[in-house]
Amino acid sequence: MPPSLATPNRTAAVTTRHRHPFAMAVAALTLLFALVLSGCSVLNASVPTPLSMFPAPDGVPATEQTNVSPYPLAQRLGKWNGTTFTSVAPESIAGGNVVVMTHGWAAGLLSTYETAQANSPDLVTMWNPAMVDPKTGQPSITLFANLAASLQAADPSSTILMYSWVDQSSTNTSALAAYAPERATEINGHRLATALDQSLTSSFSGNGGAVHLIGHSFGANVATTAALALASPPRQLTLFDSPEIDLARIGGAKNDLRYKLTRLDIGRGPNQTFVDNYISLVGEAYAGFPGLGQVVDVHLMPPSSDASVDKHQYPIGWYADSAANKSSGVGLWWSPLVGGNVTTLATTWNQSSALDTQELVLIPQGSAPPPDSNASVSYLSTAIADPASALQVTTVPNAVSNFTFTTDKDSLWLTFDQIVSGTPTDTFHLFIDGRERSVLAPPAEGTGTDGSFLILYDINSGEHTLSLAAEGAIDGAPASTSAKGQITNLHISSTTDIQRNLAPTQTKRLIIWGIALINVLFLTVIALLVVFVWWIIRRVRRARNKTRIDD
Repeated sequence: MPPSLATPNRTAAVTTRHRHPFAMAVAALTLLFALVLSGCSVLNASVPTPLSMFPAPDGVPATEQTNVSPYPLAQRLGKWNGTTFTSVAPESIAGGNVVVMTHGWAAGLLSTYETAQANSPDLVTMWNPAMVDPKTGQPSITLFANLAASLQAADPSSTILMYSWVDQSSTNTSALAAYAPERATEINGHRLATALDQSLTSSFSGNGGAVHLIGHSFGANVATTAALALASPPRQLTLFDSPEIDLARIGGAKNDLRYKLTRLDIGRGPNQTFVDNYISLVGEAYAGFPGLGQVVDVHLMPPSSDASVDKHQYPIGWYADSAANKSSGVGLWWSPLVGGNVTTLATTWNQSSALDTQELVLIPQGSAPPPDSNASVSYLSTAIADPASALQVTTVPNAVSNFTFTTDKDSLWLTFDQIVSGTPTDTFHLFIDGRERSVLAPPAEGTGTDGSFLILYDINSGEHTLSLAAEGAIDGAPASTSAKGQITNLHISSTTDIQRNLAPTQTKRLIIWGIALINVLFLTVIALLVVFVWWIIRRVRRARNKTRIDD
């Protein structure tokens, strides 16, 4: 073959070999960019409209998520009548056992809720017939309705209530959507406490009445906050798979109840709050934390074939089954409200099998802790003004009082004394940086001493504004002329090593970098494989050429 004919082919071959890596690099970068953009769209989440559409009162700082609700507190409580939940009249419960349940994150129900609310002048609750899960076609209240029926059958004279905050817990299905309802748990815990106090008569405790709060998922945070804020502490607090694993922190979804629970007088005594905690997917044991040695932790074993959402909801059905089987002696039958002897319970129990015939078989580990093993936990408390000056944040009808304070990375919560007066229709609202955190009402509804605090570990270090406003029974309605509220003796409690939830922007950035890293590693492996294959082909060709020359 003449050299003049061979040169172009050789040049073409060399050019092709140089273009292949370049083309691959362009394709790789294009793929990487597309995947990152895809990740951004999948992770795109914003504050749901119900959490942000109602502004705070004039004078309160503006913010993206206000948590303000225009609906009366009483509309959030429903009483089980054997079929569904009906309205609860003020001061209508004079005694007996009162069990209050509350749900958690309503992922995927935002559109359903908004459609139903647009056609209703009253608050749409979780038990509203329009609230149907679009995935299953079942009423969203089904699991809790079954639990209510089992609890009522087990204790016929008890009052079974449900608290709904689906207006502020419903979101789309974004991976980051949990962040917004988690930041609404505190205010809804205080709403639950105030609404429940308003439904009880002033003689409820004196008549031997006892309260049992039950919360699932984010509802565990709502129930815990309510337990602290009730005018009189509950006899029992039951937690269903409160999200506590560190992975939940990435999505802004960790409850971190180990802090709040220490404010309760947890124990097995007659004047203490018995706490039982059921773990099925994202929960964790509390008994190992300081101050929580009297908590009973139950490790459940959902069927391995169940979807994650079913594993997370497993404790609801399990507790209902326990209520229907008194001979099991577990679950509801541990409760001091139905005569259970909690003093003998071990702190840790393990479900032995998920089979229907054995699901209520629990194996204890160890023995019951001594009554005095639940040592109190103390935090550094710093006054944020000179106590001698009697600093007060006060408010009068249709006015807002603001106070500025500063936090750092160790700030845990803001404690204070609270005094309110006025008519039963008056409500007092506390905000931090424009996000509503607490609500209370005269004469003492929702004013439990243990609940006289606002968490600070869900905000960044820096300067913040505490706001106190007085309103009527509904958002925007004027308070009475006798309404008066005082928040005094403000202190910041601190502790070290607080691990905060990541904000959506932080989580998105972390995940996008993770996606980018995975793709870079993947493309690196592909590139190495291409180079290796190219090297093998070169070796084979050289071997063949050498063989031909030798021949």
